[in-house]
Amino acid sequence: TGGNSKSNLQKGGIRTSRMTQNTSRKSGMGPSSSSGAGGGGHAIIVRDPETQLDVTPVSLLEVQPSVMQGDDGGRQSPKSRESGSNLMDSQSSTGIKSGWSSGSQTPSKADSDMSDRDEEEEEERRKKEEEKKRRMVAVTLVQDEAPKPADVHKEVQVLLTESDTFFLLDIPSTCAADDDPDVERIKAANKVYTDAVELRIKEGADKFADHNIQTLNFASKTKEAQATPAQTHDVGVDVTNYEIHDAILELRKGEDAAGAGDDILGTNTKKKTTTTDALNDLSQLSGGRVDAAKLGEATLASAEFRHALKSMERIVVQNIYHEQQMLYRSMMSPVVPAEQALVNAQRGRMDVLWTYECDLSRGRNVSCMAWNNLNPDLLAVGYGEFDFSKQGDGLVLFWSLKNPEYPERVYRTESSVTSLAFAQKSFNLLAVGLYDGTVAVYDVRKEEGKPVLESSYNGGKHSDSVWEVRWVDKGAERAEALVSVSSDGRVTQWSMSKGLECTDLIKLKRVSTHKKAVNTKNEAFISRMASGMCADFNPKDTSIYLCGTEEGSIHRCSVSYNEQYLDSYLGHSGPVYKVVWSPFQPTSFLSCSADWSIRLWWQESETAALTMQSSADYVSDIQWSPNVSTIFASVTGDGHVCIWDMSISTLDPIVHEKILPRKPTCIRFSPNTDVVVAGDDSGRVTVYRVSGIDNKKYTHEEQVARLDRALAAKDADAAEAQ
Repeated sequence: TGGNSKSNLQKGGIRTSRMTQNTSRKSGMGPSSSSGAGGGGHAIIVRDPETQLDVTPVSLLEVQPSVMQGDDGGRQSPKSRESGSNLMDSQSSTGIKSGWSSGSQTPSKADSDMSDRDEEEEEERRKKEEEKKRRMVAVTLVQDEAPKPADVHKEVQVLLTESDTFFLLDIPSTCAADDDPDVERIKAANKVYTDAVELRIKEGADKFADHNIQTLNFASKTKEAQATPAQTHDVGVDVTNYEIHDAILELRKGEDAAGAGDDILGTNTKKKTTTTDALNDLSQLSGGRVDAAKLGEATLASAEFRHALKSMERIVVQNIYHEQQMLYRSMMSPVVPAEQALVNAQRGRMDVLWTYECDLSRGRNVSCMAWNNLNPDLLAVGYGEFDFSKQGDGLVLFWSLKNPEYPERVYRTESSVTSLAFAQKSFNLLAVGLYDGTVAVYDVRKEEGKPVLESSYNGGKHSDSVWEVRWVDKGAERAEALVSVSSDGRVTQWSMSKGLECTDLIKLKRVSTHKKAVNTKNEAFISRMASGMCADFNPKDTSIYLCGTEEGSIHRCSVSYNEQYLDSYLGHSGPVYKVVWSPFQPTSFLSCSADWSIRLWWQESETAALTMQSSADYVSDIQWSPNVSTIFASVTGDGHVCIWDMSISTLDPIVHEKILPRKPTCIRFSPNTDVVVAGDDSGRVTVYRVSGIDNKKYTHEEQVARLDRALAAKDADAAEAQ
């Protein structure tokens, strides 16, 4: 509808008039506005159908009553309104003109002499005033007419539409979703910005310099402020003593107090609001079950619980193995029949106490073993395959006398373990050689199986298997050195001052093992390098060491010479698997080989002083007894574990144990008791107690004399054999 249009609506005794232009409530137009029809007009009143309250909208435009009313103070007729509008226009125009001419002189003949500039300004002002008058909205009031009888029940439709939505505050997002259509453009823009920043940093790196400056510290002022006191709630819970103890331990470890209280104590310290008491009770019950589950998980994962389980397991296992452990400590003698005791007195005997085996080691090959020098009850066992076609991951298990059923620690390696050795001074360090040429050093005090030091190709890593690792004592003023022997021909010394730094002591070279026959030709060597298989340092002079090779020769070397050998011992026709100095006679040593033989050497002689053989298969390992100079042990590929005493016989071992179908691979004497341990190719480490052998305590001079007498009697044994 236009500005003067009107619409009447009467429904339920309520009559309204709506205009598109701003209108005024007729109740405020004069005294007759509340007189009804007799007053010449009707008031526009809108009432709420339910509450009957006056909800008539109030006009936002203030209308002067003098303009809207006639001389009699009543409502104006259409003609009077028209004349009033003209009057307002004329008054406005007159007021504007009079206001403009109030400061000017009376029109006279001198006015015709005004400058053209003043006329232009006057014309411009006149145009602005006319424009303002055209923009003014004439406020008129439409005279309400009395409703006709036909219009009382007439239906009037009013359409209400939703207005446009407008935002008071709109902040664009700084993030974009992955499915946003512009995500690629945003990523490209971000990349351009990042590249520009990096380029700016690179270009400006040489243009700036670090410089210290004095910053201005503003004066501080201490002022007290009043804060709202925190609301507190008293909550009562049931807590046991062990829960309080565990919570205190967790707090001491530096964990969050709130998190520790929720996870360990399993109590709910927050006040919950629920719709009904039944839901509240149900939530408390379910929450209690969840807290109990958390408490159980925390208990199982705690170090104290694992320690308690380990102690309990040891107690149970020691009850089972009580008699065997007493025999291990030689605190009681085994019950042996009289007939068997007579045989044992003549030949000796080996009794199986127990076997170190678990699911982790079952089916693996035992490649090496080493006793800890500080704790002689701790045995480190390496597992790995010697055959290239069967290569896989390796394993190092730490077995203890306290629990023969399961190892104390488990270290896993990426390649097969071929050698290991405990340090002589730093008892917590364990050196491990792997099949892929890696040399790693572990700290056995740490439970995680990560090496503290490890060789790399940049640091001189071996290119082939490491068959022997040895710790060498350099004296009180120098730390221990680690020496490794590999089949790549290198004897390498590792320093741990700055990681693992290597120095090659010598590079093994092939030597001719046989004299050239008349009118024959020797085949040329494919490689001048010899493969190292084993090594051992002299217990009296650590600068001298022996090295056994794959071609069968044994070389005596010095750390002071890296180009030549001091001596070469030729006699074995197969690879030398082990060479060990005598712990009592520093000038003699033993060796075993794939040629089925065990040989005793003097360092002054290039030929073997004594050759022993007990089977028709290779001898994989030998070990001197730590208590008697004439006793040593050996294992062969046909499944035999042998104990030799050269003071009794150099032809046959005094103890001969067959463990077929398993094949023994290595053997070690216990450092503090009459026990030997033998590992085999099935993953078992069998603990034997040896009885019927000489276990007397001899002085060092007596030990040397016994060994000399045994070597002197070899000719008599050979004559008896013939």
